[in-house]
Amino acid sequence: MISQPHKANPYLNQKVMSASPEQLICYVYDVAVASCRRKDKIKSIQAMNVLIKSLKFDYHEIASNFYRVYSAILDKISSEAYEDAESMLSELRETWVKAMSL
Repeated sequence: MISQPHKANPYLNQKVMSASPEQLICYVYDVAVASCRRKDKIKSIQAMNVLIKSLKFDYHEIASNFYRVYSAILDKISSEAYEDAESMLSELRETWVKAMSL
């Protein structure tokens, strides 16, 4: 059997391409939470790396605080404490959504 190449979902592609930077961060939180729920270490770490790379160190104090939290979550994922990581990420996501709706 010949495997078919993975085709991109055009609706998902459009959703991502039209999203604001704030919405994109929310989508990354969604991926991170779902990956922890599935105990998918690789995807969880990839999502955390995207969140870390999104930090803007022009705002040093805030970015440094998020960096410490994200590092703690990475430690949880690395030690396979997925429930703890998922809980922390879910809380961050909820706070992010509330902050973006102000």
